[in-house]
Formats: sequence, structure tokens, C-alpha cells
Amino acid sequence: MSELETVLTECRRRWQGGVPGAARRLFHGRGHIYRDLSDLTVDRFDSILLIGCYDDRTERAQALADLLSAALPQVTGIALQHRQGSGVRSTVLAGHVPDEVEVRENGLSYLVKPLRNQNVGLFLDMAPTRAWLAEHAAERRVLNLFAFTCAFSVAALAGGAVEVVNLDMSRPALDWGLENHRLNGQDLRRVGMLPHNLFRSWPKLRSLGPFDLVIIDPPTNQRGSFNAERQYGQVLRRLPELASPGADVLASLNSPFLGRDFLPEQMACWCPGARYQEALPVSDDFPERDPDRGLKVARFCYD
Repeated sequence: MSELETVLTECRRRWQGGVPGAARRLFHGRGHIYRDLSDLTVDRFDSILLIGCYDDRTERAQALADLLSAALPQVTGIALQHRQGSGVRSTVLAGHVPDEVEVRENGLSYLVKPLRNQNVGLFLDMAPTRAWLAEHAAERRVLNLFAFTCAFSVAALAGGAVEVVNLDMSRPALDWGLENHRLNGQDLRRVGMLPHNLFRSWPKLRSLGPFDLVIIDPPTNQRGSFNAERQYGQVLRRLPELASPGADVLASLNSPFLGRDFLPEQMACWCPGARYQEALPVSDDFPERDPDRGLKVARFCYD
């Protein structure tokens, strides 16, 4: 079987398990499970496919798009996101790809922008964490740090959260998050939006707390915003000021260079009052040959 036939087989298999409006990864080459395919990903957003290419072989992506168009007649458009270093370029390879697509996950709606640079608005590997929030947020006040488009906030409110405070440096991302809440008919009076730099916002957050559930989902290394290795501890040491007794803390890390021990070790160092409970699952659509290189989500309980 050729490389592209391998990708096609996986995409067809995972497509069959989807539903109209589905959002999921159909092929995850970045997990290094498939030889010579570590630079390819394929994501589904309803009837749109987004091919991620991390090398110079964009002609291979076009050939894959041709195969996918022929094999999956339900697909109405295919785009390429060519990513190298910090540069990202999006191109339509087949059909029509709209600027915005509404997708469904676990009964909730989210707005994605397939042609947007790099982050399209919904991190698919975090689906199990959103499901966890929908099951465990009832009657709780939630703080969502590095909120981006507020997908965690949508899930928490759907699960019965009393209030969610979302903080992110990007006002456009939070405006996008408001649209996600509106798509789900949620009460915006229960949603707080803080377009602030976290490291300059501790007094404001203290005044709004304490919180029964704290979500920390930072970028691994975003210039001018956050560096996980250097700054994660600066966030964790503030938890005693923000978390109520018995609060859950969800902390995530998506770095191939920092392993599964990083989060428990950082918490033990900077906030020993928060006890490690468990590692939350990552989506089965993101298989990893070495789990230390993939997404890590840890749950702690603050005493």
C-alpha cells in the first residue's frame, strides 16, 4: 500500500464513524505511528477537510486531496494548511471552503475558520476534556485561563456551571468565544470575558474568585505570550489565591520536549497544596508512538 493509500484508508475508516457536522481528526501523522507520514494530518469539519502539511511536499497534499475527493463524495471542499516554522499558508485544493463552518461535538456547536492561519478555533485533541467538563462542572464557578475561543467555557456552561470567567490576551479570540456561546443559546450573563495579560491580572482574578474549577491551557511557546518551561510555575504558584478548597485544577501541556512528569513536578514545586489525581484521556484520533511527545492533561485537587 502506498503512503497516500494509507492516509486514504484511515480517513475513510474514521469518516464512517462521524455524523453530519462532525469535527475530528481523520489522520494523525504527527504521532509518528505511520512511517514517512509524520508531516501530514487530515481534519474533518462537517463536509470540509483540512490537510496539514509540515514539509515542502505540497504536491503530495494535492494528490491526497484528489484521492479524498474521489473517495468521499460527501466532501464539499478541501483546504491545505502549509506549516513550516512560524509561517502558515492556507490554500483551497478542491471544491469550496467557506471562511466559517459550524461544527458539532457532544451535542454542542462551535464555529471554526478553516482558512485561518494555524489555529482554526477548536483543538480537536481536547474533545475528551470538554466532555469531562460537561460532566463535572455543575454548580461550580469556573476560571478558564488562556481561553482562546472559549470552547471549555461552552462545555462547562452546558454542564451546569454557575459562571465561567474566560481570560485571554486576544480580544478577537474572546469575541469568537462569545459567538460560540450564542450558537448554543447560552446565557451570556454567566460568561465573563477578560482580554488581559494574565501576568498583569492577578488582583482582578483574586477579586472575582475563588473558583471551584480552574482550567490552565496555555500555548507551549508563544512569543510575547507564554513559554511553558519558564512560566508555568508562575501560574501554578497563584492557585492558592484563586482556588477554593476542594477545587479541581485541569492543567494541560502540548510539547514534544516536555514529558508526562512535567506537570506533576511543576505542581509539587510551586503549589504543593494541589494533589495529583489523574491524567485525563486524549482523543483516540490522536495516536502517539511516544505518549510523552503528545498532549498531556492532568487533574489536580486543591486542598
